[in-house]
Amino acid sequence: MQRYTDELQLLHALSLALLATDASGAVTFANEAADEIFARSDEELVGRVVTDLVGLDDDPEETLPLTAVLGGTSWRGDLTVRRPGGDSLVAAASATPIRDAEGTVIGAIIGLEDMTDIRRAEAEALESETRLRLAHAAAELGTWHWNALDGTNVWDEQMHHIYGLPQGGFDGTWDAWVASIHPDDQPEAMAIVATAMEERSTYVLRNRIVRPDGRPTWIEAHGKVLVDADGNPAGTIGCVQDVTARVEMQQRQDDAAARALLLQQVTADFSEALTPEQVAHVHEASLERVRAIVGDQAVSKEDEQLLDTLASQRAIAEARAELFRHTTSISEELQSSLAASPLPRMERFEIAAYYAPGGDDLEQVGGDWYDALATPTGGLVLVVGDVMGRGVRAATTMIHVRAGIRGLLTVESSPAALLQAADHMIVRDAPEQFVTAAALRLEPETGTLDLCNAGHVPLLVVRPDGTATVVADGSGAPLGVVPRLERTSHQVTVEPGSVVVLVTDGVVESRDHDIDAGIERLRRRAAELARRPLDELVDGLASLADEHLRDDVTVVAARLR
Repeated sequence: MQRYTDELQLLHALSLALLATDASGAVTFANEAADEIFARSDEELVGRVVTDLVGLDDDPEETLPLTAVLGGTSWRGDLTVRRPGGDSLVAAASATPIRDAEGTVIGAIIGLEDMTDIRRAEAEALESETRLRLAHAAAELGTWHWNALDGTNVWDEQMHHIYGLPQGGFDGTWDAWVASIHPDDQPEAMAIVATAMEERSTYVLRNRIVRPDGRPTWIEAHGKVLVDADGNPAGTIGCVQDVTARVEMQQRQDDAAARALLLQQVTADFSEALTPEQVAHVHEASLERVRAIVGDQAVSKEDEQLLDTLASQRAIAEARAELFRHTTSISEELQSSLAASPLPRMERFEIAAYYAPGGDDLEQVGGDWYDALATPTGGLVLVVGDVMGRGVRAATTMIHVRAGIRGLLTVESSPAALLQAADHMIVRDAPEQFVTAAALRLEPETGTLDLCNAGHVPLLVVRPDGTATVVADGSGAPLGVVPRLERTSHQVTVEPGSVVVLVTDGVVESRDHDIDAGIERLRRRAAELARRPLDELVDGLASLADEHLRDDVTVVAARLR
C-alpha cells in the first residue's frame, strides 16, 4: 500500500501531464499537471472519453487515433487540448497502450506537454523566413556565405544569375570572387573588405562586375563579418543586388543636370560676348565641356540636342555681336554729336562739368544735357536737363529740347521764360516724353541768381565758408506736363567765392536710399569739397552715382570770382 501511495505522489509531482484510460478510452487517472493543462479538476476529467478532451472534431488529422492506440499501437504527435470557455492550447502528446500480464490491452497512458509558445515561435520563424525569401525574390537579392576557415564561398541561385553564371558555375574560391570585380574597382573593394575584417563590422560595396557575356553590370553588396568563439574573423555573409538600372538612371540625371548647367552658363557667356572672336571662343569652350560630359560614351540623342542648341546660341550671339558693332558705331557718332559746346572762359566765373552717359553696351548714349553760356552783360546762364530713359530715343528727344532752348537763349536769357517756351515745345513735339530741367542766370556784379526749376534736382549753393545749401524753392512741374503753365523764378544772392551746382538724378538716386537722402548726401559731400579745386569738386560729386543703376550722370558747377 505504501508503494502505491509513493508511486501516486510521484506521478502527481511530474511536470508532464498524464492521463490514464481504460479499454474504452475513458479517463481513469489524471495527475496535477493534467489538471492544470486541461484547466479541469480530477472529478471533471475522470470518466470523460479522452477524445472529447483533445483534438478537433472538424480536423481528423489533429484527433488522437484512440482506436489504434487501444489496438496496441503507440502514437506521437501534436494535439489541441480543449479547455473550458472555448480556450485551447497545443500540446506534444505521446499515447502508449497498457497491457495486462497476458498482453491484453486494458487501456492507455497519454503524456502531454504544453507546446503553445514553442509552436507559435516556430510558426513565426517560418513566416519570417518566408517573408525574407519573398523579399529577396522581389528585390532580386542574391546571397552568399564565405567561410574563411575552409575557404568555401556558397552562392545561391540568384547570385549566379546576377553574375551571369549557370547554377554551380562559381567555384567558390577567393580568387574567383576577386576576378569577378571590374579591374578598375578592385582596389577600393578590397580595401573596404579588409577594413571590415579588421574592425569585425558590416560593409557596403558598389562596384562593376565582370560577366561572361560582357554586359556592363553594377552591383551593390551589403556584407557582415562573422567571428568565431574567440572573436576572430571567420568569414562573411551578405546579399547582392543588381543596381545597374539605378546607376544608369542616376548617371542620366547627373548628365542632364550637367547639360542644363552648361547651357545656363554658356547662355550667360554668349550674352557677354560682344565680338565675333569672343563668340567663337565661348562656343569652343562649350564644346570642350560637352566632350567632358560625353567621355568615352557614344553621343546620345540628348547630347545631339545640346550641340544643336549650342549652335543656335552661337548663331544668335553672332547676330547680336554684329548688331552691337553696328549700334555701337551709331551710338559713337550720335554721342559725338551730343557733346556739349566748350565751356565759356569768363573773367568772373570758373566753370567745370562732368558728363557720363548711362545705358548698356549697346546704347551708350544718354538723355542728360547741359549748357553754359555767357550773357551780353557778362552774366552766366547754366541749363541742365534730363529726358527720362536712356539710349537713342532719349538722346533724340534731348537733342531736340536742347537745340530749342539754345535757340531761345539768343533772344531771351530769363530762366522762367526759357522753360516756359520749352513747355510749349514739348507739348507740341514730344508729348509722350517726361523731361525735367533747371535753368539759372547769375549776374556777377550784384551776385543775383535767378532760378527756375521744372521738376529737376534742386540747386546746390556752396558758400565760401564751406556751408552748403539746397535751394528747393521755385520748383515746378516737369516740362510739358501742364500746358500753358506760367513759370516763375526764385532769386538767391551769392557772394564771390560761392559755387553753384546743378546735377541730374543719376547723382542722387540709389537702390540703397531714397532721393531725399541722396540730396542730403550730395550736400554733405559738396561741403567737404568746398575749398578744393572746382574740377575735384565736380568729380567728387559725380562719384556719388550708384553704378548699378547705369543712369546718366551730369554735374555742372560755376564758382563766382
